[in-house]
Amino acid sequence: MFKFKARLLFFYKVLRNYSLYLLSFLMPRDKKKWVFANYIVDAFNDNPKYLFIYVNQHCPDIKAIYITPDPGIYFQLKKLGLKVYKKKSFAGVWHCLTAKVYFYNAYPADINYYTSGGAVLINLWHGVGLKKIEFNIERGKLTDLYKRKKFFYRLTMPWLYKRPSWFVSSTQFQSIPFSTAFRIPLQKCLDFGYPRNDILLATEDERLRFIQKYEREETLQLLGLMKNYDKVYIYMPTWRDSIDFLQDTGIDFAVLNDILLANHALLILKLHINTPHIQEITALSNLVLLHGNIDVYGILPYTHTLITDYSSILYDYIIMPGKEVVLYLFDYDQYVDTRDFNYPFMENVAGAIVKDNQGFYKIFDKEMKAESINEISTIRDKFWGNYNGDASKKIVGFVYSELKIRKH
Repeated sequence: MFKFKARLLFFYKVLRNYSLYLLSFLMPRDKKKWVFANYIVDAFNDNPKYLFIYVNQHCPDIKAIYITPDPGIYFQLKKLGLKVYKKKSFAGVWHCLTAKVYFYNAYPADINYYTSGGAVLINLWHGVGLKKIEFNIERGKLTDLYKRKKFFYRLTMPWLYKRPSWFVSSTQFQSIPFSTAFRIPLQKCLDFGYPRNDILLATEDERLRFIQKYEREETLQLLGLMKNYDKVYIYMPTWRDSIDFLQDTGIDFAVLNDILLANHALLILKLHINTPHIQEITALSNLVLLHGNIDVYGILPYTHTLITDYSSILYDYIIMPGKEVVLYLFDYDQYVDTRDFNYPFMENVAGAIVKDNQGFYKIFDKEMKAESINEISTIRDKFWGNYNGDASKKIVGFVYSELKIRKH
Protein backbone atom coordinates (compact mmCIF):
# COMPACT_ATOMS: atom_id res chain seq x y z
CA MET A 1 0.00 0.00 0.00
CA PHE A 2 2.84 2.38 0.89
CA LYS A 3 4.63 1.74 -2.42
CA PHE A 4 1.38 2.36 -4.33
CA LYS A 5 0.86 5.72 -2.57
CA ALA A 6 4.48 6.70 -3.18
CA ARG A 7 4.16 5.93 -6.91
CA LEU A 8 0.88 7.80 -7.09
CA LEU A 9 2.48 10.85 -5.47
CA PHE A 10 5.45 10.60 -7.83
CA PHE A 11 3.25 10.58 -10.95
CA TYR A 12 1.14 13.41 -9.54
CA LYS A 13 4.27 15.57 -9.10
CA VAL A 14 5.50 14.73 -12.60
CA LEU A 15 2.10 15.62 -14.10
CA ARG A 16 1.89 18.85 -12.09
CA ASN A 17 5.43 19.92 -13.02
CA TYR A 18 5.05 19.25 -16.73
CA SER A 19 1.66 20.93 -16.80
CA LEU A 20 3.31 24.05 -15.39
CA TYR A 21 6.11 23.70 -17.93
CA LEU A 22 3.66 23.61 -20.84
CA LEU A 23 1.83 26.62 -19.39
CA SER A 24 5.12 28.52 -19.15
CA PHE A 25 5.45 28.54 -22.96
CA LEU A 26 2.13 30.37 -23.24
CA MET A 27 2.88 33.10 -20.73
CA PRO A 28 3.59 36.66 -21.91
CA ARG A 29 7.09 37.55 -20.75
CA ASP A 30 8.38 40.97 -19.82
CA LYS A 31 11.79 41.57 -21.41
CA LYS A 32 12.59 44.07 -18.65
CA LYS A 33 12.05 41.50 -15.92
CA TRP A 34 15.12 39.38 -15.17
CA VAL A 35 15.39 36.63 -12.54
CA PHE A 36 18.57 35.38 -10.86
CA ALA A 37 19.54 32.40 -8.66
CA ASN A 38 22.56 30.49 -7.39
CA TYR A 39 22.94 26.71 -7.49
CA ILE A 40 24.21 26.75 -3.87
CA VAL A 41 20.89 27.62 -2.33
CA ASP A 42 22.07 28.76 1.11
CA ALA A 43 24.74 31.19 -0.11
CA PHE A 44 24.42 34.58 -1.78
CA ASN A 45 27.54 34.49 -3.91
CA ASP A 46 29.08 33.68 -7.28
CA ASN A 47 28.22 35.13 -10.68
CA PRO A 48 24.45 35.57 -10.16
CA LYS A 49 25.07 37.66 -7.05
CA TYR A 50 27.47 40.08 -8.70
CA LEU A 51 25.42 40.46 -11.87
CA PHE A 52 22.21 40.88 -9.84
CA ILE A 53 23.77 43.68 -7.79
CA TYR A 54 25.23 45.33 -10.89
CA VAL A 55 21.82 45.38 -12.58
CA ASN A 56 20.26 46.87 -9.44
CA GLN A 57 22.92 49.58 -9.37
CA HIS A 58 23.10 50.45 -13.07
CA CYS A 59 19.82 49.46 -14.72
CA PRO A 60 16.88 51.27 -13.09
CA ASP A 61 14.57 50.28 -15.95
CA ILE A 62 15.11 46.54 -15.28
CA LYS A 63 13.13 44.69 -12.62
CA ALA A 64 15.85 42.40 -11.24
CA ILE A 65 14.50 39.66 -8.96
CA TYR A 66 16.42 37.09 -6.94
CA ILE A 67 14.78 33.68 -6.46
CA THR A 68 15.71 31.54 -3.46
CA PRO A 69 14.30 28.62 -1.45
CA ASP A 70 16.43 29.60 1.55
CA PRO A 71 14.83 31.73 4.32
CA GLY A 72 18.23 33.10 5.41
CA ILE A 73 19.07 34.42 1.93
CA TYR A 74 15.52 35.76 1.56
CA PHE A 75 15.76 37.88 4.71
CA GLN A 76 19.34 38.91 3.96
CA LEU A 77 18.34 40.39 0.61
CA LYS A 78 15.15 41.89 2.01
CA LYS A 79 17.25 43.70 4.59
CA LEU A 80 19.46 45.04 1.78
CA GLY A 81 16.40 46.42 0.01
CA LEU A 82 16.73 44.07 -2.98
CA LYS A 83 13.82 42.38 -4.73
CA VAL A 84 13.69 38.74 -3.66
CA TYR A 85 10.99 36.06 -3.65
CA LYS A 86 10.84 32.56 -2.30
CA LYS A 87 11.06 29.92 -4.98
CA LYS A 88 7.80 28.14 -4.21
CA SER A 89 5.75 31.17 -3.24
CA PHE A 90 2.93 32.29 -5.53
CA ALA A 91 4.75 35.57 -6.23
CA GLY A 92 8.03 33.73 -6.90
CA VAL A 93 6.41 31.36 -9.40
CA TRP A 94 4.54 34.23 -11.03
CA HIS A 95 7.70 36.27 -11.58
CA CYS A 96 9.49 33.23 -12.98
CA LEU A 97 6.59 32.65 -15.38
CA THR A 98 6.64 36.25 -16.61
CA ALA A 99 10.38 37.08 -16.63
CA LYS A 100 12.03 37.06 -20.03
CA VAL A 101 15.62 36.44 -18.88
CA TYR A 102 16.94 33.75 -16.53
CA PHE A 103 20.46 34.13 -15.12
CA TYR A 104 21.83 31.08 -13.29
CA ASN A 105 25.20 29.40 -12.76
CA ALA A 106 24.47 25.70 -13.11
CA TYR A 107 21.03 24.73 -14.47
CA PRO A 108 17.62 26.36 -15.08
CA ALA A 109 16.43 24.48 -11.98
CA ASP A 110 18.49 26.95 -9.93
CA ILE A 111 15.58 29.29 -10.63
CA ASN A 112 12.73 26.99 -11.70
CA TYR A 113 12.99 24.76 -14.73
CA TYR A 114 9.24 24.21 -14.98
CA THR A 115 8.54 27.94 -15.37
CA SER A 116 11.29 28.53 -17.97
CA GLY A 117 9.50 27.80 -21.25
CA GLY A 118 9.92 30.76 -23.59
CA ALA A 119 12.55 32.48 -21.42
CA VAL A 120 16.06 33.41 -22.53
CA LEU A 121 18.36 31.16 -20.50
CA ILE A 122 21.80 32.60 -19.76
CA ASN A 123 24.18 30.24 -17.96
CA LEU A 124 26.82 32.23 -16.05
CA TRP A 125 28.50 28.99 -14.90
CA HIS A 126 30.85 28.90 -11.89
CA GLY A 127 34.42 28.32 -12.97
CA VAL A 128 37.00 27.90 -15.67
CA GLY A 129 36.61 24.64 -17.56
CA LEU A 130 39.85 22.86 -16.67
CA LYS A 131 38.12 19.54 -15.98
CA LYS A 132 35.65 17.82 -18.27
CA ILE A 133 32.04 18.45 -17.35
CA GLU A 134 28.52 17.51 -18.47
CA PHE A 135 28.40 15.90 -21.92
CA ASN A 136 32.20 15.87 -22.18
CA ILE A 137 32.43 13.42 -19.26
CA GLU A 138 33.79 10.10 -20.45
CA ARG A 139 33.87 7.96 -17.32
CA GLY A 140 32.56 7.67 -13.77
CA LYS A 141 29.12 7.73 -12.22
CA LEU A 142 27.94 10.75 -14.17
CA THR A 143 28.18 8.91 -17.48
CA ASP A 144 24.75 7.45 -16.65
CA LEU A 145 23.36 10.97 -16.73
CA TYR A 146 25.16 12.36 -19.74
CA LYS A 147 26.08 9.43 -21.95
CA ARG A 148 23.37 6.85 -21.40
CA LYS A 149 20.70 9.51 -20.81
CA LYS A 150 18.26 7.08 -19.24
CA PHE A 151 14.57 7.92 -19.54
CA PHE A 152 14.11 8.15 -15.75
CA TYR A 153 16.79 10.84 -15.51
CA ARG A 154 15.31 12.75 -18.44
CA LEU A 155 11.89 12.61 -16.79
CA THR A 156 12.96 13.62 -13.28
CA MET A 157 15.93 15.90 -14.02
CA PRO A 158 15.16 17.46 -17.41
CA TRP A 159 17.14 20.61 -16.56
CA LEU A 160 20.38 18.65 -16.99
CA TYR A 161 19.59 18.26 -20.69
CA LYS A 162 18.25 21.75 -21.39
CA ARG A 163 20.57 23.72 -23.62
CA PRO A 164 21.12 27.33 -22.52
CA SER A 165 20.28 30.13 -24.93
CA TRP A 166 23.69 31.63 -24.16
CA PHE A 167 26.69 30.54 -22.10
CA VAL A 168 29.13 32.98 -20.50
CA SER A 169 32.77 32.07 -21.00
CA SER A 170 36.08 33.98 -21.10
CA THR A 171 38.02 33.18 -24.29
CA GLN A 172 37.51 30.93 -27.30
CA PHE A 173 40.12 28.63 -25.78
CA GLN A 174 37.59 28.06 -22.98
CA SER A 175 34.49 28.23 -25.13
CA ILE A 176 35.42 25.27 -27.32
CA PRO A 177 35.07 22.65 -24.53
CA PHE A 178 32.10 24.51 -23.01
CA SER A 179 30.22 24.41 -26.31
CA THR A 180 30.53 20.62 -26.54
CA ALA A 181 29.83 20.13 -22.81
CA PHE A 182 26.51 21.98 -23.16
CA ARG A 183 25.81 20.95 -26.77
CA ILE A 184 25.54 24.48 -28.11
CA PRO A 185 27.14 26.20 -31.11
CA LEU A 186 30.42 27.94 -30.36
CA GLN A 187 28.87 31.30 -31.26
CA LYS A 188 26.45 30.87 -28.36
CA CYS A 189 29.37 31.23 -25.95
CA LEU A 190 29.92 34.81 -24.80
CA ASP A 191 33.60 35.49 -24.13
CA PHE A 192 33.00 38.26 -21.59
CA GLY A 193 34.60 36.93 -18.39
CA TYR A 194 32.72 36.45 -15.11
CA PRO A 195 30.84 38.96 -12.93
CA ARG A 196 32.28 37.53 -9.71
CA ASN A 197 35.77 38.54 -10.88
CA ASP A 198 34.89 42.19 -11.48
CA ILE A 199 35.45 42.93 -7.79
CA LEU A 200 39.01 41.58 -8.05
CA LEU A 201 39.92 44.40 -10.44
CA ALA A 202 37.76 47.13 -8.91
CA THR A 203 39.37 50.18 -7.38
CA GLU A 204 39.99 50.03 -3.65
CA ASP A 205 37.20 52.53 -2.97
CA GLU A 206 34.71 50.66 -5.14
CA ARG A 207 35.56 47.35 -3.52
CA LEU A 208 35.29 48.63 0.04
CA ARG A 209 31.95 50.32 -0.65
CA PHE A 210 30.67 47.06 -2.10
CA ILE A 211 31.91 44.98 0.85
CA GLN A 212 30.52 47.39 3.43
CA LYS A 213 27.10 47.40 1.79
CA TYR A 214 26.61 43.81 0.66
CA GLU A 215 28.87 41.49 2.65
CA ARG A 216 28.33 39.87 6.04
CA GLU A 217 29.76 41.29 9.24
CA GLU A 218 32.10 38.27 9.43
CA THR A 219 33.80 39.44 6.23
CA LEU A 220 34.51 42.88 7.65
CA GLN A 221 35.83 41.32 10.85
CA LEU A 222 38.16 39.03 8.89
CA LEU A 223 39.50 41.92 6.80
CA GLY A 224 40.27 43.76 10.02
CA LEU A 225 42.10 40.71 11.38
CA MET A 226 44.16 40.28 8.21
CA LYS A 227 45.71 43.74 8.66
CA ASN A 228 47.56 42.47 11.74
CA TYR A 229 49.80 40.06 9.80
CA ASP A 230 52.85 40.49 7.58
CA LYS A 231 51.52 37.98 5.08
CA VAL A 232 48.15 36.32 4.48
CA TYR A 233 47.79 32.98 2.70
CA ILE A 234 44.58 31.31 1.61
CA TYR A 235 44.34 27.55 1.04
CA MET A 236 41.47 26.52 -1.23
CA PRO A 237 41.71 22.82 -2.14
CA THR A 238 39.25 21.20 -4.48
CA TRP A 239 36.87 18.52 -3.29
CA ARG A 240 37.92 14.87 -3.29
CA ASP A 241 35.79 11.75 -2.96
CA SER A 242 37.63 10.82 0.24
CA ILE A 243 35.94 11.96 3.45
CA ASP A 244 39.42 11.97 5.06
CA PHE A 245 40.73 14.46 2.55
CA LEU A 246 42.43 16.80 5.04
CA GLN A 247 44.16 13.87 6.74
CA ASP A 248 45.29 12.68 3.31
CA THR A 249 47.16 15.96 2.77
CA GLY A 250 49.68 14.94 5.44
CA ILE A 251 49.48 18.40 7.01
CA ASP A 252 49.78 18.60 10.80
CA PHE A 253 47.85 21.81 11.42
CA ALA A 254 49.33 22.27 14.89
CA VAL A 255 52.85 22.20 13.38
CA LEU A 256 51.70 24.52 10.62
CA ASN A 257 50.27 26.94 13.16
CA ASP A 258 53.65 27.18 14.91
CA ILE A 259 55.32 27.99 11.58
CA LEU A 260 52.75 30.68 10.85
CA LEU A 261 53.19 32.12 14.33
CA ALA A 262 56.97 32.34 13.89
CA ASN A 263 56.55 34.14 10.56
CA HIS A 264 53.77 36.46 11.73
CA ALA A 265 51.53 35.04 9.00
CA LEU A 266 47.88 34.05 8.75
CA LEU A 267 46.40 31.14 6.81
CA ILE A 268 42.76 31.21 5.78
CA LEU A 269 41.36 27.78 5.01
CA LYS A 270 38.43 27.78 2.58
CA LEU A 271 37.22 24.26 2.00
CA HIS A 272 35.03 23.06 -0.81
CA ILE A 273 31.39 23.05 0.25
CA ASN A 274 31.31 19.21 0.24
CA THR A 275 34.42 18.77 2.41
CA PRO A 276 33.84 17.92 6.10
CA HIS A 277 35.38 20.44 8.49
CA ILE A 278 37.94 19.56 11.17
CA GLN A 279 36.88 21.14 14.44
CA GLU A 280 40.41 21.29 15.93
CA ILE A 281 41.49 23.89 13.36
CA THR A 282 39.17 26.49 14.86
CA ALA A 283 41.24 26.51 18.09
CA LEU A 284 44.54 27.43 16.38
CA SER A 285 45.73 31.02 16.64
CA ASN A 286 47.00 31.69 13.11
CA LEU A 287 44.52 29.66 11.09
CA VAL A 288 41.03 30.80 10.17
CA LEU A 289 38.44 28.34 8.89
CA LEU A 290 36.18 30.28 6.56
CA HIS A 291 32.50 29.42 6.83
CA GLY A 292 30.91 28.07 3.67
CA ASN A 293 28.44 30.92 3.24
CA ILE A 294 31.11 33.64 3.38
CA ASP A 295 31.83 35.04 -0.08
CA VAL A 296 35.57 34.67 -0.67
CA TYR A 297 35.78 37.11 -3.60
CA GLY A 298 35.81 40.21 -1.43
CA ILE A 299 38.61 38.66 0.62
CA LEU A 300 40.95 37.43 -2.13
CA PRO A 301 42.37 40.87 -3.07
CA TYR A 302 43.68 41.28 0.50
CA THR A 303 45.61 37.99 0.51
CA HIS A 304 49.16 37.60 -0.78
CA THR A 305 49.37 33.93 -1.78
CA LEU A 306 46.88 31.34 -2.96
CA ILE A 307 47.51 27.67 -2.22
CA THR A 308 45.32 25.35 -4.25
CA ASP A 309 45.54 22.28 -6.48
CA TYR A 310 43.13 21.38 -9.30
CA SER A 311 40.59 24.09 -8.50
CA SER A 312 39.53 26.74 -10.98
CA ILE A 313 40.07 29.36 -8.27
CA LEU A 314 43.65 29.43 -9.57
CA TYR A 315 42.51 31.18 -12.74
CA ASP A 316 40.41 33.75 -10.92
CA TYR A 317 43.30 34.54 -8.58
CA ILE A 318 45.87 35.20 -11.30
CA ILE A 319 43.65 37.90 -12.76
CA MET A 320 45.03 40.11 -9.99
CA PRO A 321 48.57 41.37 -10.64
CA GLY A 322 51.39 40.67 -8.21
CA LYS A 323 49.90 37.59 -6.54
CA GLU A 324 51.74 34.36 -5.69
CA VAL A 325 50.37 30.86 -6.32
CA VAL A 326 51.38 27.48 -4.94
CA LEU A 327 49.89 24.19 -6.17
CA TYR A 328 49.91 21.52 -3.46
CA LEU A 329 49.63 18.30 -5.50
CA PHE A 330 50.19 15.63 -2.85
CA ASP A 331 47.91 13.19 -4.73
CA TYR A 332 48.73 14.21 -8.30
CA ASP A 333 49.21 10.72 -9.81
CA GLN A 334 46.03 9.38 -8.23
CA TYR A 335 43.95 12.43 -9.07
CA VAL A 336 44.87 12.72 -12.74
CA ASP A 337 44.30 8.98 -13.10
CA THR A 338 40.66 9.36 -12.00
CA ARG A 339 39.77 12.74 -13.57
CA ASP A 340 39.56 13.85 -17.17
CA PHE A 341 40.93 17.27 -18.12
CA ASN A 342 40.12 19.36 -21.17
CA TYR A 343 43.80 20.22 -21.55
CA PRO A 344 47.13 18.79 -20.38
CA PHE A 345 47.19 19.83 -16.73
CA MET A 346 50.85 20.78 -16.25
CA GLU A 347 50.87 22.87 -19.42
CA ASN A 348 47.88 24.96 -18.36
CA VAL A 349 48.47 25.87 -14.73
CA ALA A 350 50.60 28.47 -12.99
CA GLY A 351 52.33 28.45 -9.63
CA ALA A 352 55.06 26.66 -7.73
CA ILE A 353 54.53 22.90 -7.49
CA VAL A 354 54.71 21.23 -4.05
CA LYS A 355 54.04 17.50 -3.60
CA ASP A 356 54.60 16.63 0.08
CA ASN A 357 53.89 18.07 3.50
CA GLN A 358 57.51 19.11 4.11
CA GLY A 359 57.40 21.17 0.95
CA PHE A 360 54.06 22.55 2.11
CA TYR A 361 55.56 23.82 5.37
CA LYS A 362 58.36 25.54 3.44
CA ILE A 363 55.80 27.67 1.59
CA PHE A 364 55.54 29.87 4.66
CA ASP A 365 59.27 30.55 4.97
CA LYS A 366 59.83 34.26 4.32
CA GLU A 367 62.89 33.43 2.24
CA MET A 368 61.03 30.95 0.03
CA LYS A 369 61.11 32.00 -3.61
CA ALA A 370 59.54 29.23 -5.68
CA GLU A 371 59.37 29.48 -9.45
CA SER A 372 56.07 29.09 -11.27
CA ILE A 373 55.81 26.06 -13.55
CA ASN A 374 54.52 28.36 -16.32
CA GLU A 375 54.56 32.12 -16.66
CA ILE A 376 51.53 33.46 -14.82
CA SER A 377 51.00 36.15 -17.48
CA THR A 378 50.93 33.48 -20.23
CA ILE A 379 48.27 31.41 -18.45
CA ARG A 380 46.27 34.50 -17.63
CA ASP A 381 46.21 35.57 -21.29
CA LYS A 382 45.22 32.09 -22.42
CA PHE A 383 42.26 31.83 -20.06
CA TRP A 384 41.14 35.48 -19.82
CA GLY A 385 42.25 37.27 -22.96
CA ASN A 386 41.52 41.00 -22.65
CA TYR A 387 39.14 40.75 -19.68
CA ASN A 388 39.67 43.80 -17.47
CA GLY A 389 36.92 43.68 -14.86
CA ASP A 390 33.93 44.59 -17.01
CA ALA A 391 32.06 41.27 -17.36
CA SER A 392 28.80 42.51 -15.82
CA LYS A 393 28.76 45.56 -18.08
CA LYS A 394 29.33 43.43 -21.18
CA ILE A 395 26.66 40.87 -20.28
CA VAL A 396 24.06 43.55 -19.57
CA GLY A 397 24.94 45.40 -22.78
CA PHE A 398 24.58 42.17 -24.76
CA VAL A 399 21.11 41.42 -23.33
CA TYR A 400 19.92 44.97 -23.98
CA SER A 401 21.07 44.63 -27.57
CA GLU A 402 19.76 41.08 -28.07
CA LEU A 403 16.29 41.90 -26.70
CA LYS A 404 16.26 45.38 -28.27
CA ILE A 405 15.69 47.06 -24.92
CA ARG A 406 15.82 50.84 -25.17
CA LYS A 407 17.83 52.41 -22.34
CA HIS A 408 16.32 55.30 -20.40
